[in-house]
Amino acid sequence: MLTACIRFKMPPATDWEQLKVIARDRAETLYRDIPGLRDKSFIINRERSEYGGVYTWEDRASLDAFLASEVFSAAKTKFGTPTIEVFEVAARVERGNPVNVATAHA
Repeated sequence: MLTACIRFKMPPATDWEQLKVIARDRAETLYRDIPGLRDKSFIINRERSEYGGVYTWEDRASLDAFLASEVFSAAKTKFGTPTIEVFEVAARVERGNPVNVATAHA
């Protein structure tokens, strides 16, 4: 299992409230049924002018397929080239309960 943090640098005049509306719309329309995606949190850091997502993926192949997808390509067209950091998930907790993390990482 992997976590990817993908952040776009936003312009100074960004309407952060409108960006929240865009994020909710994208969550409801674009991120349903993406193979291998366990979850995504849409993130905003106004002080650093960043917008992006923290994704949890089943495996590297699923992440790579997403990075090559039309959904991600459209995000890059709209927001520019992001910073991408990928991490192996060593352990995971959801609502206070440990979650089984697969030991195989591609």
